[in-house]
This record gives sequence, structure tokens and C-alpha cells, in this order.
Amino acid sequence: MMLPRPRGYVDWVVPQDEAGNDIGICSDTETFNFYINWLADYLFYTDIPVPDNQLETLEDFRKDNGIRCAVFWTSDDWGFSAWDTELIEESFINGTTYKELRELELEHWNELSQSDQEIFEDPEAECFTSEIEYKRIGEEKIESMKVPEHIQHADIPYRAIFAKLLKPVTEKEERIKHLKYFYYNFNECATK
Repeated sequence: MMLPRPRGYVDWVVPQDEAGNDIGICSDTETFNFYINWLADYLFYTDIPVPDNQLETLEDFRKDNGIRCAVFWTSDDWGFSAWDTELIEESFINGTTYKELRELELEHWNELSQSDQEIFEDPEAECFTSEIEYKRIGEEKIESMKVPEHIQHADIPYRAIFAKLLKPVTEKEERIKHLKYFYYNFNECATK
């Protein structure tokens, strides 16, 4: 099952609007552009410690095209898995055991026709959540609850990685381009 790369909730600073209110979401193009412009500088100039669960992911991205790779894979994986991730998070928060989740997934699998089941080359990996991933996603959900509810930017779980990989990108327009791509691809994948 495709799930997001490890997420970390260590920084959720946001800019404020003219009235002094946090910009916790971007509901229009003007606000989005302001936010991305701010974020491009914030991540460049701010040192955000990378949590242990993201160190391996950071190194993988460093070895493979840096920020370009990071914005693609984080937005792609998380966007495509948004619904599955939300279901796992809700199950974990509601106290569903891994065994109970597994039974639900098996029920859904058994409801598929044989021809639909045959589409999958590796059903275990493609359709079922492992116990390790269930625990990881659940723990990340608990960690995310530190972020105030009015702050909902999709970059927050990957800020530490983005901040490290954007440091060598001295041109602000280039940083903006990468961050806009993250949001564009995340939104595209999440709506499919």
C-alpha cells in the first residue's frame, strides 16, 4: 500500500495577514502566493532540526537530485495515499487494533471480484497495511496533533527536509518554483 514518506511535526510557524492573524490555510491565489513567497525565505534562512524518523529519507533525497526529488516524492506519495492515510490515522486514534484493521482490509479485499484482485501483482504490499506502517502512521497522527487546528499547510510534515535541501538554492525564484510544484503535485495526486 502506498503511504506517505515519514512525516515530522517539528515546525509550524506561519506568517500573519495584515490583521495579525495566522495564515493557517490558503483559500485564494493571492494568499497562496504570499505564503509560498514567505515559505521560500523561511525555509532558506531557518535551521529546522530533522527528526530521527526522517534522517534516512533526507539522505535518500540528497543522493537523488535533492529538493527536486523531495518535492516530487513527498507530494506524490502523500497525495495519492491521502484517503488511505486518513483511514489509518482515524483507526489508530479510535483505538482500532492492528488485527481489527487487518480484518477490515481483508473484508474489502474479499468484496473485490476475482478479475479486480488479479490486477494486483503483490496484493500484500499494494492493498494491505503492515503492522509497522500502522504504528508509524498512527504515531505521526498523534504527533501532528501538536499543530494548532487552524494551521493546515501540507508542507509542515516535510519542512525539516525541505529546509535542509533548499539551503543550496540561493535563487529565491527557484525555491518558489520547487515549493509551488510540491503543492501543485500534492493537490493533483490527492484528487485522483
